[in-house]
Amino acid sequence: MRLPIDTESVKFAAAGPSKPVNCETRAPKLDENGTALLISVERAAFLLRIGRTQIFSLIAQGAISSVKIGRRRLVVKRDLDDFVGRLSGTQNQEDQNSWYPS
Repeated sequence: MRLPIDTESVKFAAAGPSKPVNCETRAPKLDENGTALLISVERAAFLLRIGRTQIFSLIAQGAISSVKIGRRRLVVKRDLDDFVGRLSGTQNQEDQNSWYPS
């Protein structure tokens, strides 16, 4: 016959680190404006509303720069913003040329 266990007197070992995790080491690196310097490929794809494969294609073409840290590929946020600026500037120029023939 088993006796019931008194759970109030039993001490359970907590899972995880014994010290609190320092969140500052896990925080993204920020520039002077408070925006992230590097973002994940998934985040870049989300911001541009395109797929991961297209982001990797743009990286391979050199349209967007990226860095590899460990096993992760990270997109340089500033260059992503520049890419969007170049893209919108090019398309605006094409639109103006098509609306106003010489």
